[in-house]
Amino acid sequence: MAEVGKHIKKIRKEKNLTQEDLAERLHCTRQTISNYENGKSEPDITLLMKLADVLGVEINDLIYGPKKSEDRKRQKIRSVAALAAACVLLTAIEVLTPFAKQYGWKRFEIAPLYLLQYVFRPLVLTLLGWGIAEAGKAFAGIHLWEGRTERTVKAARFVFYIAAVILTVFAVLALWTALDLTYIWWLSERTMKMQGSFDASAVPHLMPGQLQSLFLRLNVFGRFGGATLFLGAVLGFCWMEKAGNLSCNCSD
Repeated sequence: MAEVGKHIKKIRKEKNLTQEDLAERLHCTRQTISNYENGKSEPDITLLMKLADVLGVEINDLIYGPKKSEDRKRQKIRSVAALAAACVLLTAIEVLTPFAKQYGWKRFEIAPLYLLQYVFRPLVLTLLGWGIAEAGKAFAGIHLWEGRTERTVKAARFVFYIAAVILTVFAVLALWTALDLTYIWWLSERTMKMQGSFDASAVPHLMPGQLQSLFLRLNVFGRFGGATLFLGAVLGFCWMEKAGNLSCNCSD
């Protein structure tokens, strides 16, 4: 336990907290924190648990020291993988879009183009935004929320949950639309081969028409293009690493 004070001091500085800040959150005096860090006294297990919660780390990090290098390495790998996947997928979408347009003009079928532009592209932009945020944290050391007041941290949590809910609803609508368009597309191709004609208006859709119309209209105006990129970045910067704490960017 002799090294606990050094670990507290190291983690506190990494979180951009002063001794006064930490003392305020622990409801104790600055001198108490100073005594811990200088080895003049040691916190008991109850206070260690509270320190871990306030600093957003595990108790083992306070006892044995933080394992930042391993976490940072995983974060770098995660961000690079997300950015690479997003770039490859966006390139594929751009390459396939002209062919989807030509297919639509020849067959009077908009499903492939709609799938590319209004379903897959916004979802990939979400991945790109998240990857940018992760790269900013891993490579540039951007920590927006460390050392902020508890009110600011709670606001960050609120923004995170709002962004997560919006993207979840959008993802459900996007995948529902993709399933519906793919079904109609497959059915039209099959019917055309067998009968030589196809009446799309007579086919029951898997998704309510008004809901799909609203979803596609929002996409047509481009509202979910940059928006999904932004919301993906919000999730990255305010990503919840564990229950009750925001990731290294948001901590009590």
